[in-house]
Amino acid sequence: MATSATHRWSDNREALGFFVSAIFVLIGATRDVVLGGLVQTVSPLFVAATAFTLCTALLLPVAFLRSRDSLILLLRRPRELLWVNLTSMIAYIGFLFALKLMEPTLVQILYSGIGPLSVLWIENRLSAAHRRTPISALERRVYTGLLATLMFAAAIALLGYSGAGRQPIAVALGGIALAAGGGIMISVTTMLCKNLNDAGVAPAALLALRFPLTAIAAAALEWLMPTGIRSAPPSLDAVISIALMLIFTASYVNQLAISLASPLTIRAVLASGPVLIFLLQIVEGRLSTSPYTLAASLLYAVAAIAAGVARQRAIPSKSIGG
Repeated sequence: MATSATHRWSDNREALGFFVSAIFVLIGATRDVVLGGLVQTVSPLFVAATAFTLCTALLLPVAFLRSRDSLILLLRRPRELLWVNLTSMIAYIGFLFALKLMEPTLVQILYSGIGPLSVLWIENRLSAAHRRTPISALERRVYTGLLATLMFAAAIALLGYSGAGRQPIAVALGGIALAAGGGIMISVTTMLCKNLNDAGVAPAALLALRFPLTAIAAAALEWLMPTGIRSAPPSLDAVISIALMLIFTASYVNQLAISLASPLTIRAVLASGPVLIFLLQIVEGRLSTSPYTLAASLLYAVAAIAAGVARQRAIPSKSIGG
């Protein structure tokens, strides 16, 4: 009886995590399109410093009042907290610079698409040999298809067939490297955050202490930039709306989803993100509409969902067999 109740609670948490992840996709798609336009005229470092300073400043008092035990628990794990800060810093700063160099839809394909591949590799590298989930022949084919989709998206950017048009090879390669590298780092962050949530750290407490290093590093790098190439900051209203409504809200919703669902479930939901971003790009009208980008986003959605389903099927089968 107790076991049945436990399974129902676990299923409910996973379903709720799926729903919250879907909300994050909607907010995140809006964020990516808006930020993609903003960082063309404003330094990504300025955006990161502003957003994550506000995020920390607003959530830390709330977490202190409502999740003090979680804050204490988190501070007793300085090594894990440092890694969460470091990987978050690399992921988000890389992501913002990628948006400056590439079409948002392609950035999200590479950023999210590398996730299932990196999560699988990391989990199998870090798990004990007897706990590793073997990769079936079907999974290998699915992951090969996902990798091919990412290569297709990268080729679109390199060949100038994206909505951003033809760019110097160095710029396109830089955008691809930043998007993929950021995606690997955010996958590591997701796994670290999930472990901390499972250890009893509340999402609000974790989010309150997740970004100080990002804010400090972005502010320091922006200050060190030559004055002549610094961009003028946008209006205060724009900063507040972008920081609070887009980055802050998206980060909180994503953190809540991480605390409820498995990383692979979250990644499966995120598969629809590039298609939604593509549609919002059409509404925004800043970039041309590329049929190649649309094809890449649809192929990615199919491949990412297939990868998530294949992995979810492999995990229970191992548990039953062993």
